[in-house]
Amino acid sequence: MFLDKLQFHYSRIRRYGIRGIANKLIRKSMTGLLAVILFPLSLILYFAGVRRLCIFTDRLGHLAMEPDTLLKAQSLGMIKPKRWFILAPSHRVANPHLLQYWERYFTIYSSSLSCFLLNALSLWPFMRDSVSHFINNDKGPQLVYEVNRQWGARPPLLKLTAEDCAFAETQLLALGLPKGAWFVCVHAREGGFSPVDEMFHSYRNGSIENLIPSMQEIVKQGGWVIRVGDPSMTKLKSMPQVIDYAHHPLRSARLDIILFARARFLLGNTSGIYMACSVFGVPNALANMAPMPVLGVDKNDLSIPKLHRNENMAHHLSFKEVMRSSISTFRYSALYSKNKIVVEENSADDILLLTQEMLARLDGTFCETAEIKQLHQAYMALFEPRHYGYGSVSKISFSFLERYRHLV
Repeated sequence: MFLDKLQFHYSRIRRYGIRGIANKLIRKSMTGLLAVILFPLSLILYFAGVRRLCIFTDRLGHLAMEPDTLLKAQSLGMIKPKRWFILAPSHRVANPHLLQYWERYFTIYSSSLSCFLLNALSLWPFMRDSVSHFINNDKGPQLVYEVNRQWGARPPLLKLTAEDCAFAETQLLALGLPKGAWFVCVHAREGGFSPVDEMFHSYRNGSIENLIPSMQEIVKQGGWVIRVGDPSMTKLKSMPQVIDYAHHPLRSARLDIILFARARFLLGNTSGIYMACSVFGVPNALANMAPMPVLGVDKNDLSIPKLHRNENMAHHLSFKEVMRSSISTFRYSALYSKNKIVVEENSADDILLLTQEMLARLDGTFCETAEIKQLHQAYMALFEPRHYGYGSVSKISFSFLERYRHLV
């Protein structure tokens, strides 16, 4: 971990340069000085109920799920309402179009000057509300699971605007989808999107090739596939009714959100894209989930975890061996390497079964037998309060559990 952190800081220096790092330090010093000068005004704002909501706007999953969780928790009476504001510098927003959807609920500042001044005003801890524990709590479950459990069958907070619905009709046709066609978004996490911290998160990656049989199954059942992501990803070979949107000239922040909100479901993984789908009420079929206790957040989500084994052994560790050990809380690649644990990507067959199950559930044709329900209960009983997804109402794929019942 120490060497990884050194590499991370070295990557940042290479990215920003010595001058860039120096400018950041000077800016922080100026912000601290201004915070002292503005302290009386900060106190006035505090007693007026004004708070900064510290959203990590740089990443799509945080930009989607952190405001969503806050608003739901507030509606449920779990968090006291405040006069919230968010700082979102334009160069640090993962998706500007998604940010616009939150303007209905929050006061959002994006200009450099307003962000600088308000950052100083809210530098005092009493002016800031951190939401890192919503989806990024290092020790224990994430609040997002409890909030969505209590949210139950209530509708999602976000839905596409009339303007976006009209825009969607023209853009989907331009992509090549026939009018009225249904589609599934597909995404495999790769290492090119954020190379600066890839050394920490590479254990979460998966190959797009293992999703191809699932794409073919979706097409076979009458749907279309839109592969989402960014241009750094491996290009797809040409296939009928499959659009490699990650490399398409029409790709845009606005169309990204429309696709996430209009998909029948997402076939994805632990990346933030699944959270952007969730806030619009779109279900997720999630493969290659790691660490093992990470699950989807919605009651209609399905997940399958990566399998684990020791480096010097061919057989997989049982789910109990992983979940009852510290392995279940490993969230950095170096921890797996240090403990000689291999995290195996889900096979194409595993992902195909997941896809078929999601399609059948959405069609209302999936059969849950008493035996497989008991197997699922046995798996979920392995979750402990220290686990990331403890309290989730989503499911592990029944087909996956049936196939690996010897590991339950």
